Amino acid sequence: MQSSKRILIVRLSAVGDVTHVLPTLRCLRQHYPYAHIAWLVEDRAAGLLEGHPNLDEIIVFPRRSWRNGVFGPIRLFNTASEVFNFFRKIRTKGFEVAIDFQGNLKSGIMTFFSGAPLRIGFARGYCREFNHLFTNRHVTPPKERQHRIEKNLSLLTALGIEPVYERATINVSTEDRDLITRSLADHINSPGPLVVIHPGTSQFGVYKRWPVKSFIELGNMLVKELGAQVMVSWGPGELNMAEEIVSGIKEGGCLAPKTVNLTQLAGIIGQSDLFISGDTGPMHIASVLGVPQVAIFGPKDPVICGPYNERSMVVRKEVECSPCTRRTCNNPVCITAITPEEVFAAAKELLAKKVEMKNN
Repeated sequence: MQSSKRILIVRLSAVGDVTHVLPTLRCLRQHYPYAHIAWLVEDRAAGLLEGHPNLDEIIVFPRRSWRNGVFGPIRLFNTASEVFNFFRKIRTKGFEVAIDFQGNLKSGIMTFFSGAPLRIGFARGYCREFNHLFTNRHVTPPKERQHRIEKNLSLLTALGIEPVYERATINVSTEDRDLITRSLADHINSPGPLVVIHPGTSQFGVYKRWPVKSFIELGNMLVKELGAQVMVSWGPGELNMAEEIVSGIKEGGCLAPKTVNLTQLAGIIGQSDLFISGDTGPMHIASVLGVPQVAIFGPKDPVICGPYNERSMVVRKEVECSPCTRRTCNNPVCITAITPEEVFAAAKELLAKKVEMKNN
């Protein structure tokens, strides 16, 4: 395995899950400094990998266009032809190793059709939808209840690599940094700490959202008691919610720039003094960057999918039904019962620690 030169990472989506693999990419690059490492990723998360120093190639799986191309016989035929050519081109790249971090049917098929003779994945019981049938070297994670970053790192044992966690990076270009600096100068009008709040989640995870009114109360506390400047960031379909929160913050609230992409968002988060969000992709970006953060958790288990960051605090309620594995909930009391005062207390503590560290 030490002679392997062409390695394919398969982790298609979503933003948070792609972020969870970045420490493994760093470890992989350290052991194979001259290898050609490529990443197969869906279009909606590909921006997070652009310009990454540990990657040689990004192979974008055009999920959106192919999904829209199944309606009508002509479009379906054209899409089927594109799919065939897509995998044919991947096979011609001559990958020697493919590592499936996703562990479901779709990723298993893609890993298999990569043509790599060595296909690494999770053992049966640690993957879904018969994924183990498409890989030929299986890894059993050391613990059933462990953070996803640690679970991903465990796959490297199949290559004889002792997995060691090191904080990963997200590339923010010089142009994006300059754009962010100008945007922050235009939006920020307070000398206090910059607190970035991200209230949204994907549509798939709407039941994990903390109520808008709670974010508004929290924002006003941050402004009034700490003199903070609160910037509200947002993703697709979340603009109205973000604007409602900003309008509810009496002073010191502003909306993140409207042209922000994933790496620019990472740049904004990286310049903040504190990041506050629910269980969502940007939470994991803040974690990777080591930014002080408060994570508001409801149904999911923070041990498995919470921030992997020593400068973080998780706020959650101990309710009988949490954590759970449900994908919808009509009464998510686990998240709605969390009060603005509880989140503010965590935010205040983290900001105080940052000031203390700066002074020392």
